[in-house]
This record gives sequence, structure tokens and C-alpha cells, in this order.
Amino acid sequence: MAEERVLQFLTAHSRPWNALGVSDHLAQFGIKKPQVQRALDTLCEGSKITCKEFGKAKIYLPLQPDEAGLSKEELEALQQSNAVLQEVLRAASEDVASKEKELQGLSCSLTVEQLDARSAELTEQLAEVSKRLGDLRAGAKLVSPAERAALEKAFAAAMGHWAKRRRIFRGVWDQVSENIDQNVRELWEEIGVETDEAAGADLSALQQLLPAKRARH
Repeated sequence: MAEERVLQFLTAHSRPWNALGVSDHLAQFGIKKPQVQRALDTLCEGSKITCKEFGKAKIYLPLQPDEAGLSKEELEALQQSNAVLQEVLRAASEDVASKEKELQGLSCSLTVEQLDARSAELTEQLAEVSKRLGDLRAGAKLVSPAERAALEKAFAAAMGHWAKRRRIFRGVWDQVSENIDQNVRELWEEIGVETDEAAGADLSALQQLLPAKRARH
């Protein structure tokens, strides 16, 4: 059966594929491209595989282990972590926009000496904010040890999912963009791809907030 063959192939070769690539590999079994396409569509409708669309191109992937389902506790922890991350990203985006605007104004109106003084002032403010963050993380009065451990676990899981999705996207993008001559940033904007940079998010910086033991995983 074409569906079974296609699902076995995608599962055995855990990487992104397009319909042509799958049909080329399954031609030896007498399965033609129209059959492969119908099988892929049916598997997607049955939530047995994942389909990512990039303009007119469609890329198919087997379900990842962590997509099989989460426990209630894990889901709640991720929801809490997502809320925290959304707030962090919102604040970071606003701060970056504010600092860029301030820097543009300073560059146009201040002397080198004044810029140095302002830079020192901003550095001092950053150190103060970092210290306050460290104090908050070290304090035991804001949350219980169990709540803190749950949040740290959820945050670490969210960071892991973020990094993994970045790798999956890069794998898919590298495959579908081989023959694309258009500027990458322009194309991403055109098809609605939201990058970390555009969102003012820095995965590496956020990973530094992880406790040392979790950060090494």
C-alpha cells in the first residue's frame, strides 16, 4: 500500500523530503509520483506526518518524538514558560528599539566625550539591572523551591524546543532554497518567515539564564 510505504520511508529517513524525492526513492516498488502525492496528502490529513509550505513548495517530515503528546504537567509548565518568554521577548524588543532610537539621536548630537560618558552610564545601568535579576533568581521569597524548579524545567524545555525548531527550519530551508536567487531576507519577509533577529530575540542570551546544570544539556 502506497501510504504504508511512504510512511515507512519518511520514518526511516528522518529528514525533510518533497514529493519528487520520495517518489524517486519509491519508484523501485512501482509507486508512481501521483500515488506518492495522494499518500502524502492522506498522511497529513491523518496527522501521521507534518507538511511545511514555502510558497508553492511543500516539504514533508515525519512526526518528531516530542510531538507525540505531552503530559498535563508538562503542558502546563510549557504554557507558564511561554508566558514568561513572551514577556521577556516583548520587553527585550521594546528595550532594543528604545536603545537604537536613543543611539541614533546621540550619534547625531553628542561629542565623542559625551558619547563615552553616556556609554558608561548605560553600562552602569545594565550592571544594576543584571544584579537585580541575579538577586531575584537567588531569592526564595518570591516562589517556592518546587515552583522555581518547575519554571526552570519548563524554561529549559522551551529553550530546547526553540533550538530544535531552528535546526528543523534550517534543514528544510537549505533544501528548498538551493535554486532560489532572490535575496533571502526579502524572500523571508515576503512569505512571512519571522526570524529571531526580526523579533529582537536572542536564543544564546536567553540560554544564559538557565541554571548551570541545565544549560549544559
